[in-house]
Amino acid sequence: MESKTLAEPTVLDATLHHLRRASLPKVLQVQQGIVRATHDFMFRKGLTQLMPLMLSPITDPLNHGVVDATIGYADKPWSLTKSMIFHKQLALLNPELKSLYIVSPNVRLEFADRAETGRHLFEFTQIDFEFKGKDRFYVMEFMEELVNFIFARLNAELPEILLELRGELLPQYEKWPVYRTEKLEAAYGPDYERLKSEEAETPFWLLNHKREFYDKEDPAKPGTYLNYDLIWPEGFGEGLSGAERENEYHQIRKRMADVGTDEKVFKHYLDIAREDGLPKTAGGGFGVERMTRFICRLKDVDEVTVFSRKPFATSLF
Repeated sequence: MESKTLAEPTVLDATLHHLRRASLPKVLQVQQGIVRATHDFMFRKGLTQLMPLMLSPITDPLNHGVVDATIGYADKPWSLTKSMIFHKQLALLNPELKSLYIVSPNVRLEFADRAETGRHLFEFTQIDFEFKGKDRFYVMEFMEELVNFIFARLNAELPEILLELRGELLPQYEKWPVYRTEKLEAAYGPDYERLKSEEAETPFWLLNHKREFYDKEDPAKPGTYLNYDLIWPEGFGEGLSGAERENEYHQIRKRMADVGTDEKVFKHYLDIAREDGLPKTAGGGFGVERMTRFICRLKDVDEVTVFSRKPFATSLF
């Protein structure tokens, strides 16, 4: 009698398994609850919602490399949106707009080295927000309040799901600890963010990242930056990135030179900064899928997706 060997799982098999996971509807309810609570919070706080843009001649250059994602349209190159950082700043040129938020799909075609981090997708949704005339202290307090609002709402609406997925209800946090990159690096070495996240029991703020030109350099301490990241505890890592923004023409050009940004790409942005002036703003954006992952205590952020968006994975749909 011939022995039958089990066929190797195919990509289609893996795709169907991903779609049919018993936990998926519950994870999606948590994610839906995050977005619903955020809309409510933003409305209560008076922020105006902007619709997202998916194509633009300019987008976030990022502080790490990704696969170039441009298309030709109307005789010019258009970029898929990596984030709406510049559009937030420009929208606040309107004198009647004081604050805004966007539920923004972002496309960042990560290289294969980010496939197994558990934190990266090549498409994700970011809830972006920006305030005119505010500083980093205001934004950090705003985000802390938003997290507690979302967590309290989920506890009230989805207690059974939270108990099943994470084993307990969500906490209400007091004031979050604040650390600086240079001090953590001196204490922990180059992998300081991961190591501190793994030992932390509450979210914390990490200040002073050297990255793109739009993050404001501290005029009182040149070479340091008025930016901040939210770091989730228990090893879940970065969940929000934000900063006060550069808005003065000559300083923007200096920062572009510092990080090697091509001024020609941002010609019209620089024209506005020189002629009309950009508003003083501060803001940030948090990843919806990463917050969902943290709340549900999932091993990989791709467990939040219905159709896998793991970098460099073979995708059928």
